[in-house]
Amino acid sequence: MRKKKVSTQHEKYVGERIREGRIALGMSQHALASMIGISYQQLQKYENGSNRVSGARIQIMATALNRPLTFFFPNSTDVRAQADPVTSQMLASKDGQEVLRTYPRLSAPSQRVVRDLMQHLLTKEQVNG
Repeated sequence: MRKKKVSTQHEKYVGERIREGRIALGMSQHALASMIGISYQQLQKYENGSNRVSGARIQIMATALNRPLTFFFPNSTDVRAQADPVTSQMLASKDGQEVLRTYPRLSAPSQRVVRDLMQHLLTKEQVNG
């Protein structure tokens, strides 16, 4: 009987970085998969951390996503390396990246309104769900 493979933190981290880079370029999974010569299903497995990405494939990804190799490896200055899954999830989503790009351009009063609205919605969801 086969053992169920468990994703490591590193595989999840690399997958999040692939997704983050792809979304930042506005690229679909199909487009990136085609560019690097794999199926979009395999790319999905890389992005969700269920399959390990080889060193050679990381080099190809770096080129396709126009990122340095260091982009795919945590270091002490990277917020994702500080085991903050919320930040990683936000950076790995299209909506999250849009929020992060837009928020700093708002005035301080508007930022407070956004924070208050988010807190209100979170409280409402906790009560209802």
